[in-house]
Amino acid sequence: MKRSVLESFFIVNGRVTLICTIMVLGAGTIPVPPSNISSDLGCLLKSNVGTDVSFILKGKMIQAHRAVLAARSPVFKAQLFGNMADATASSITLQDMEPATFEAMLAFMYTDEMPEDNELGGSPTQMVQHLLAAADRYALDRLKLMCARKLWDIISMDTFASTLACAYMHSCAELKSKCIGFFAVENNFKKIVFTAGFIWLVQEFPDLADELKETIGI
Repeated sequence: MKRSVLESFFIVNGRVTLICTIMVLGAGTIPVPPSNISSDLGCLLKSNVGTDVSFILKGKMIQAHRAVLAARSPVFKAQLFGNMADATASSITLQDMEPATFEAMLAFMYTDEMPEDNELGGSPTQMVQHLLAAADRYALDRLKLMCARKLWDIISMDTFASTLACAYMHSCAELKSKCIGFFAVENNFKKIVFTAGFIWLVQEFPDLADELKETIGI
């Protein structure tokens, strides 16, 4: 095409005219639904479909999937796929854990969510303390800290001693530090020292009692 022809299309009165087309790409995005893997795995746990290991706790049988447990917990991985006797056992008996605690722990392992208060049953403080102990036992660090946060949120003068003891026994430094700070508040420790729980704490954990005394300068 000759230059004179192009100029006749685009040059008018000595000025260049450009014709552009603008496309707005964002208007045509494809919506993606949120992940539902936690709900799917939760349903898998409840359905018992494909389970390959059973746990017996105080006469109650609870079924689960070895692969899920091993993926979530290094302790379960060693127990179920290592050289331990449980690696080939189809049924494992646990003597020192309540069925409700184990079920709550399993629910977290499948869904990555902390059970609601109405799902825990009994005393929320006691149940969460048991759940924290289970999380520590099976190296579920996220669950352990979620339990610690829950215990801190509901701490009171009456639950202080058992909560501090739980943090101490199960190496939860974050919760222990919070509890000691709670005790250091003058209006708190003056009430806590007269509770039955504190008397129990002094008798069972003298080292903790000494640490508390140092905190308030006694």
